Amino acid sequence: MPKCAIVYGDIIERQHKAAIAGRNPEGNPLLDWRDESSPTHSVQESSVVFVDLDNPAFASTDFLLSLATAGKDVKVVGKLQDPDIKEVMRVSKLGVTEILTPEQCLQRLNTMLDSLAEEKTAGESKRSQKYSVDTLIGKSRQTEKIRKSISTLCGVDFPSALILGETGTGKSLICKILHHAGMRSNHNLVEVNCSAIPDDLFESELFGHVKGAFTDAKSEKTGLFEYAQNGTLFLDEVGNLSGAAQAKLLKAIEDKKLRKIGNLQEKDINVRVVAATNMNLKKAIKIGSFREDLFYRLNLLTIEIPPLRERPEDIPYLVNFYLDYYSRIYSKDGMTISDEALELLKSYNWPGNIRELCNVLERTTLLSKSNTINKKHISPALGKGRVTAAERQQFIVDIPPQGITLQQIEQSIVKQVLDMLNWNKTEAAKYLGISRPRLRRILDDSGLDRNRRKR
Repeated sequence: MPKCAIVYGDIIERQHKAAIAGRNPEGNPLLDWRDESSPTHSVQESSVVFVDLDNPAFASTDFLLSLATAGKDVKVVGKLQDPDIKEVMRVSKLGVTEILTPEQCLQRLNTMLDSLAEEKTAGESKRSQKYSVDTLIGKSRQTEKIRKSISTLCGVDFPSALILGETGTGKSLICKILHHAGMRSNHNLVEVNCSAIPDDLFESELFGHVKGAFTDAKSEKTGLFEYAQNGTLFLDEVGNLSGAAQAKLLKAIEDKKLRKIGNLQEKDINVRVVAATNMNLKKAIKIGSFREDLFYRLNLLTIEIPPLRERPEDIPYLVNFYLDYYSRIYSKDGMTISDEALELLKSYNWPGNIRELCNVLERTTLLSKSNTINKKHISPALGKGRVTAAERQQFIVDIPPQGITLQQIEQSIVKQVLDMLNWNKTEAAKYLGISRPRLRRILDDSGLDRNRRKR
């Protein structure tokens, strides 16, 4: 079935246009009605182009040739009220492969639209199955808790949610499940990496602009909020937004309205906003880098994804899934993993979480010359240390009004490192770049170790 149909000219009566175009509720027209006499890039994306040959502008030699050469798979279908053999022969030489009467043309378009609607429904069903609650892999207590929370949320039309977790834990996957298995699955899911949008372009990207709003605004632009209308807007790395961007985002979420740059009129929006971050937003609020009012607006519902090192019982399930996946795409059927190699994976710290696990399994599968992955295959792919998770850790020191000494700052950082590494003093000393005796002296002077034992 053709990908889409483009109609040039007034092929069908005006009263049929709205009815046909209205069969695509998402605003991405299956039919592109043209009144100008030059083909656009849309033709190259189509399999069939319907042309009104009763209109001299569309029946011209130059126009038909331009359609016929727009793409190698383009099929040009013409409509003629009273087909004339001489005219039929002429347009056939110009690339028109079929001539239809107006009634036949309308019937063909309706058939195509029905087929496209069926394909669209099938595609939505496939996406829904791909991103169901069962997509979450693992049987740990933490994963079962997340799965239960998502199942509950999929049955309600919530306005906003916050997903917390380290890099690589699967925050984007959780958002996809919430959308495709939820009540807004028939509408768009728009993903935005907040770190990738410069501050001066944030408003234009999210809210859009009108033509002439600023120097480079040569045409009107639809913002991501508007494109996500009735659907979901996923703001990844939301903690990296500047203060000005946070203020604009808060206003749009609270007022449920947007105004394009250069436009005086506001437009109502109905968008679910799901935000994600690996940052400790409460600490960011304390130091003034994140707005508290925006945090509470986004934090209506929270899903916190624990790092992989805290749920090692999920690793065998993840390994089996991704090993099967990479075995198939690299045509290495029957790949298995030894118990010794699996134990090594379970004992590793996984600073990159599931993303790092996928990388290790893909690399090992690709390079392995046997059907069984052993410890010797896994070891080179793993990081050298088990404390590299600390590379992503942000240390925040609360400074009281009366000030703070360097010794107190040192003790605060040491405590955070120890907490992060589960009070493994050997690894903490290595990470801090100090000797074990030096760490012992800091603990003795501060009383941190004694206080910890009392808890």
